[in-house]
Amino acid sequence: MSTVLGSIETVAVRIRFAGSQVAENLNMPVRECARLHADWKAYLGGSGAIGGEYAKEEGDQCLLVSLNFSQIAYIEPGKVY
Repeated sequence: MSTVLGSIETVAVRIRFAGSQVAENLNMPVRECARLHADWKAYLGGSGAIGGEYAKEEGDQCLLVSLNFSQIAYIEPGKVY
């Protein structure tokens, strides 16, 4: 589900970390979501990518989160409506 915060469109992305039964929801700007998915696909394809820092929306603030792909069980793509 996408929302508009001011003029920034965001996408909800579900991430489940290894060893956890509950998925986390991150609201990310569309460009960050696309970058995350590109990096994730590269990681799954055997590239040297191991993660990175990605912007997420938290209330009215933009925060950086560091993700280590080896700790992620799956990423469910967000959808823009």
